[in-house]
Amino acid sequence: MTELAHFHGYGPWIGRPDQYHAEYLRRPAPFNTEWRDMVDAMRRPDQEAYLRFEERTIPPMRTGHWLLRRPDYLAGQTWRESKEAAEWLAGEFERHPPVPLPDGRPVHPGLSAKVEYAAAALTNGTDVVWMHYLPGDYMFNACVVVCPNRHLPDLPCPLPPS
Repeated sequence: MTELAHFHGYGPWIGRPDQYHAEYLRRPAPFNTEWRDMVDAMRRPDQEAYLRFEERTIPPMRTGHWLLRRPDYLAGQTWRESKEAAEWLAGEFERHPPVPLPDGRPVHPGLSAKVEYAAAALTNGTDVVWMHYLPGDYMFNACVVVCPNRHLPDLPCPLPPS
């Protein structure tokens, strides 16, 4: 990983599973030129379909595509250290815990293990996504993207040069 790498935190996104599973909302370009007709023909189209990809809040299909978005809060969710980024994920996780399993088994291996794994993955240049179901049939998604992104190296940093 490059010496200049840093990490951007996106989210948390909280939404319905049907939104999350609607791929046309999560891709930067439409599959075909008739996508607008498809959306207009829907009985209740998702309002995000009428926004430019860069303005949508729903998580993109490829984590690196978060870098195309420039939310106002991004400057406060940018870190030089992977451990700080992983701790931000942990804080979001604690604020939005997953639905417990019916049989009482743990949902995850423990928060400290998740943080340790996330910090190691980020250090190695891998984006990290934490996603789970919330009570009331909602989904939670928080993501930390490595910048520059090794899978989409041509995407510029979303923050203005300092």
